[in-house]
Amino acid sequence: IKVPLKLKAYYLGVDFTKTGNAFRDELAAHTIKKHRTYLGYGQRNQYLSKADADPAHRGNAILLYTGESRNYYASTVNTEHVFPQSKLSNERQQKGDLHHLRACDKNVNSTRGNLPFTQGSGRARKVGGGWYPSDEFKGDVARMVMYMNLHYNLPWDRISTAGVELMLRWNAEDPVSALEQQRNNVIEEAQGNRNPFIDNPYLATKIWGGNPAENTWK
Repeated sequence: IKVPLKLKAYYLGVDFTKTGNAFRDELAAHTIKKHRTYLGYGQRNQYLSKADADPAHRGNAILLYTGESRNYYASTVNTEHVFPQSKLSNERQQKGDLHHLRACDKNVNSTRGNLPFTQGSGRARKVGGGWYPSDEFKGDVARMVMYMNLHYNLPWDRISTAGVELMLRWNAEDPVSALEQQRNNVIEEAQGNRNPFIDNPYLATKIWGGNPAENTWK
């Protein structure tokens, strides 16, 4: 693994020759150390409006699950906790972490509620007792969930009907988008830390195995 020049300073000190739990522990410690500012949930809008911004429409955000572009401050838009609030273990610390918050249509958000993610296809919808986040956003969701597991050790069974395996499959099937990269940069400025699985989805493969994701740092 060859860390790109622009990320060398950020990942300084991380031993990328490690794999499995040893690498997970190292990457987790680094991610936590870099997270210097724990934001209150009430502070989210000033950052999320930039993180989720639609570059083609000033003032708009790209909404999670639907991909629609809408004014960030519209009354029909609110904030989705990809890892539901009711399933967090340290709400004060985790609730305001921008890495799992996304602008979302209010109705879509309430339909999802706190359902775990489950396999499906096509658009975002309920499937059985779970929620399928759509073909377009399943990778985004997987990388956010993996970040929450890495940083806060939140258990897979609270969030996925098929454990880490489903997240690894989605991570491999849906490549990182420009929006995810934009979010990572904005959130690093706000909090100090990045989501490593957006920087390189293959880091998840190095930790958990499963469906091999693309190594974007070749």
